[in-house]
Amino acid sequence: MPVNKNWNERSFALCLVLYIFISIVVAALALDISFSVGEDALSSSSSTTNMTTIDGIRCDTVEFTKFHIHAHLDILVDGKQFILPSQIGIDPEGRCLYWLHTHDNSGIIHIESPTEREFTVGNFIEIWEMTLGNTELFNRNLNETNGIISAYVNGVKVPSSTDFRNIGIKAHDEIALVIGPIQADKIPSAYQFQEGL
Repeated sequence: MPVNKNWNERSFALCLVLYIFISIVVAALALDISFSVGEDALSSSSSTTNMTTIDGIRCDTVEFTKFHIHAHLDILVDGKQFILPSQIGIDPEGRCLYWLHTHDNSGIIHIESPTEREFTVGNFIEIWEMTLGNTELFNRNLNETNGIISAYVNGVKVPSSTDFRNIGIKAHDEIALVIGPIQADKIPSAYQFQEGL
């Protein structure tokens, strides 16, 4: 009988060691897999399914830092500043935010994307759910009001033959959309970003 008791104790100890070893291996593998999931894999699972993807830009539950830049947009109507609303591209219920969005009404466009790519003024306007064309802004046909629209990037006029929706947004760009006549010295050429933006 003593032999069987020793054997039972050894079997129990061996099973216990084997169980602990397997548990550690499984935990290590799970941890390794979770750390190997990059932002791109995370982004595919973080998207809110009931929000529309716009121009390949999703409304995600997290902000990304792989491609993180800021630009400034001024809209001038008949020489007066149009205040860009806050929370453009951010779901009012707080479920998600698009890679292009605003946090306040300063005119700063935040781009926080899981992938580096070119973003355009048109992308931002569509996320805002407005329209932009060389003769149309804010769902208003400018030809009907004899208005004209012009665009400037860092104080340089964009040729009127350019589709303004295709104006690329680069880090610290000062983009101005101007409706109606304006004096040249009123066109902003730069924006003073806070340190860290």
